[in-house]
Amino acid sequence: MARHSDQEEIVIYISAGFATAPYFLDAFGAAMAERYASEGIRARVVIHYPYGDWSRERRKQLKEIVSDLWNNAHRKPSYYGGKSLTKLITQDFMPGQKLLLIGHSAGAVASVQAAEILEKQGIPLLGVIQIGSPKCAIPSLIKHKVLYLKAANQLDQSTDPIPRLGTWGGWAKSRMGTFRWNGLKHAPIHRRTLYVIGGHADYFRDHNPYIWQDATNLQTTVQTIWQWLNRTEKDDEHD
Repeated sequence: MARHSDQEEIVIYISAGFATAPYFLDAFGAAMAERYASEGIRARVVIHYPYGDWSRERRKQLKEIVSDLWNNAHRKPSYYGGKSLTKLITQDFMPGQKLLLIGHSAGAVASVQAAEILEKQGIPLLGVIQIGSPKCAIPSLIKHKVLYLKAANQLDQSTDPIPRLGTWGGWAKSRMGTFRWNGLKHAPIHRRTLYVIGGHADYFRDHNPYIWQDATNLQTTVQTIWQWLNRTEKDDEHD
């Protein structure tokens, strides 16, 4: 883990996806804060619902998510989730803070859209974690700061259908001067598979039957994120 001064505070913004229940992400947020605390680092968690929680009309949420995905694919700014998250962060940001953005499902798309703007503004960004997210184009400015996580079972079979949505692809020019479709042109550099029990809604479960190899899904998710943060922060120290 890179060194942090006593004056610094890590603020973890966790963004929920489509029609998420209130408190669904609380245990995950607490686990992340506890992991930082175990290293003597102050961390604060903010859970955000960029498209509203499950009490908001689902048709409206879905329309906004599709709009954000469309705008992302066409390199246009977010009108909804990403814009909402950016506004929240810029209003609350204080000197001495470093930000970690984590998004589940569509909340991960909003996190990427906000991260690009924050990076351009010079706000310290530790990373962006996409969990069970639709594929969305990762701006080159933040590619090295994005981790993409998707679920699989013990047989390495995908158990989350949402990562099949969207695209990382784009046209790329070959050495011969012709254009071909590159399915990974806008993909995040760092991609991991989480071997967990269940699927899209189960990354943060912390009880039976969501236990494999003596670890709950929640523990597996947090540990994978923590290992990546350690590695990338060490690499950043030598940039």
